[in-house]
Amino acid sequence: MKKAAAEVATTVTPIIGAERRRSRAGASVIALASLAFVQCLSAAETGRDAARIRAAETGLRDAVEVQGARQERWTIADRMKHWGVPGVSVAVIRDGMVAWAKGYGLKQAGTTDKIDTDTVFSVGSVSKVGAASVTLRLVDAGQLNLDHDVNEYLTRWKIPPNAFSSARPVTLRGILSHTAGLNVHGFPDFKPDAPVPTLLETLQGKAPALTEPVQVTHLPGTKLVYSGGGTTIEQLIIEERTGLDFSAAARRHVFDPLGMKRSTYENPLPASHGNIAKAHDRDGKPTALPRGWETMPELAASGLWTTPSDYAKLMIALMDSYQGDANSFLTHELAIQMMTEVGPSRAGLGPFLDGHGLSRRFAHSGSNDSYKAYIEGYPATGDGLVIFTNGRRGFRVINELRRAIAIAEGWPLTGVTTVPAVTLSAPQLAELTGLYMVAPAGGVVNTRHGVAAEAAYKVSADGTHLRISDASGVGQIELIAEDRTHFVADEDADVRVEFVRGYDGSIERLIHRYGEYAVEAIKQK
Repeated sequence: MKKAAAEVATTVTPIIGAERRRSRAGASVIALASLAFVQCLSAAETGRDAARIRAAETGLRDAVEVQGARQERWTIADRMKHWGVPGVSVAVIRDGMVAWAKGYGLKQAGTTDKIDTDTVFSVGSVSKVGAASVTLRLVDAGQLNLDHDVNEYLTRWKIPPNAFSSARPVTLRGILSHTAGLNVHGFPDFKPDAPVPTLLETLQGKAPALTEPVQVTHLPGTKLVYSGGGTTIEQLIIEERTGLDFSAAARRHVFDPLGMKRSTYENPLPASHGNIAKAHDRDGKPTALPRGWETMPELAASGLWTTPSDYAKLMIALMDSYQGDANSFLTHELAIQMMTEVGPSRAGLGPFLDGHGLSRRFAHSGSNDSYKAYIEGYPATGDGLVIFTNGRRGFRVINELRRAIAIAEGWPLTGVTTVPAVTLSAPQLAELTGLYMVAPAGGVVNTRHGVAAEAAYKVSADGTHLRISDASGVGQIELIAEDRTHFVADEDADVRVEFVRGYDGSIERLIHRYGEYAVEAIKQK
């Protein structure tokens, strides 16, 4: 097992030593310490880091474990092979510094071309936090206002007027928090030989764009509606206010100031960029050939190419700004706003948020066709992680590895639980199946629930397994029983489903929870 983990690892970059940043105290004292003391401390840090890395690499685990059953633990190599994910790259942030970064596996299956810490990945919607950082830098510079009608900034295209937009304008605060009422959840990727739409064609929904026109479909400020379409409007605003194309604006306002030399929003990514993780399907086979990667023309929403070590620089800059460090990337006040939910939402100005106190965290996932990505940071402590993969089932590895890293680093272990050994019969499961329609606003337990955004849920059973999805069956999640009516998601124990019996004893509704957020849906007869 350990041998497999060692074989798949390609490059490790520990960033260790006695001196911490001066804002975190102790640097000046340590600088006066004897050389022997510093050497001893460095050796101790090296040993602790090595142990943490080994624990992370060999401690991958499920989100839900059954009481009394054997508790499985795996290596990264085990799970990459199991889920068909050829390459993984990681950076772990500790106390506002990159503690270690490491690459695993291959850029392309069937080759010997190994992932290292400079290998770039497509990171999907993790791009949105980078885009939000560009926007907030412009807000700090006085070039944009979070609460102005965004049509005031637009000339080449404007949000089409309708009853919703006339009643309340779309603002950047709404766009960044997904509360602006805009449509177009996400975008498909484009194969190497496919025609690619311009920014305006995407907004207008004109060929070769593959999505509908971007427009306001809900009253702004009334609910969370995740919208890549809104982020595309944000991209146009940035271009029009700066006079630069978006990739150049991101470089000027974010990448260059932070030294993010491997990061770019350029699409299609030119081969000359070098050291590129190639795309793979759900079976771990190369796709998007002959080039080996897709094009993501919706740059701000899903077009970023970067490395975990590079992206960690942005996360550290945001956490430093949140803590009010001198010479920070954003002003302290704006960083606080970035990390504060905009009601009714669990999103701040870019990232999603949960937890309290020392467990308060910001996070975002990214999902392009062949790449999956995840970031997580704890502003109060300056800790965090970045995990990128180049396989369609990469989230399975990400979720298991994230849990292993959290245990190794001593972070709050969210999304994990132990359940009693419960087996339900086919008739017991059958009474739970059916279509559940989300209740009107009065029946919603808490509308700030970003996971349960569907208008309806479909609950189905297969043997001893219960699954929940949207009404069409897309996005199935397996549910594990805690008892006859309480279930937990197999991938994330913070996601729970409770089935509620009515006055006549039959199942009449469900409540879909994510931590403190929940949505209610009524079973259709």
